Amino acid sequence: MKKRECQRRNIEPPRDEGQITLLTSLFFLLFFSVLLVGWLQMEMVQSSAGYLEDALAASGLACALIDLREYGVSHSVRIADAKEAYEQYCRSLKSNLGLDEAWQCENKRLIFGRVTLEEYYVYNVNEDEVEYCRVDEGPLNWKQGKLGEVRAPNGQLVEKTGVYGEVSYSFRGIWGLTVPARKGKLVDVAGED
Repeated sequence: MKKRECQRRNIEPPRDEGQITLLTSLFFLLFFSVLLVGWLQMEMVQSSAGYLEDALAASGLACALIDLREYGVSHSVRIADAKEAYEQYCRSLKSNLGLDEAWQCENKRLIFGRVTLEEYYVYNVNEDEVEYCRVDEGPLNWKQGKLGEVRAPNGQLVEKTGVYGEVSYSFRGIWGLTVPARKGKLVDVAGED
């Protein structure tokens, strides 16, 4: 009788334990996959923004057609013809971004669709005064402000003669999601000090 009262029972592990481990592993795999895709998307956005910023800076420097006589006499840098600078900016922007005649980019990974030049400003700084205008197809309307108070459309303080260009474009993400984007850059043109 004593043998029957104290018999050891066979204890078997529950059979659900393997399924819980599998589900937990799948959850973490899915979670890290989403994080990886998000990180890749952010890297693509930063790559596109860097590409555009470099092209805008190069185009801004290419269009800085300064008045050489003024620079020779007073050593002040001044963009003489804002309309000609605008046309040069458009030509060099098309070249730097690899755009065709319809302003479409061949590199669809970084820029998708049509690139549009939204804003173009010319800033001439002379001592404590800033003379600026927005250049487009209409007549030029020059305005004046004090040095240290005039800001470009992106919020950057204008301290030297320069140009500001802003473009809009579309960016296509990993799963084909197209997002509109804008990028602007103020480029300073400085003489020898």
